[in-house]
Amino acid sequence: MKTERALVRLASNHLDEVALAEVYRSVKEKIDGIVTQWFGNGTIATDALSRVLVRIAKNAVHFCPQFHKSEDFILGHAIQECKRLYSEATTRIALAHFN
Repeated sequence: MKTERALVRLASNHLDEVALAEVYRSVKEKIDGIVTQWFGNGTIATDALSRVLVRIAKNAVHFCPQFHKSEDFILGHAIQECKRLYSEATTRIALAHFN
């Protein structure tokens, strides 16, 4: 299954495990690299990867093959989710420090 088709399948059913596995497989090294850059290795990175994949699956509904390259779409959402998770974590740490 091509990545573009997998994103289209996710757009109609974000719980399609086969389609999500294809999306991940197609750019696994780059997604893993993004997550590692933000969270290193270990359980935090594993949790972050899961959340990145959920975001990609849920946002596939916005994928438009005429306007997006599938890899750019996937990696863009991976980066945005890592930024969001990192920001959320630093906010929690800062709040815990002041309480």
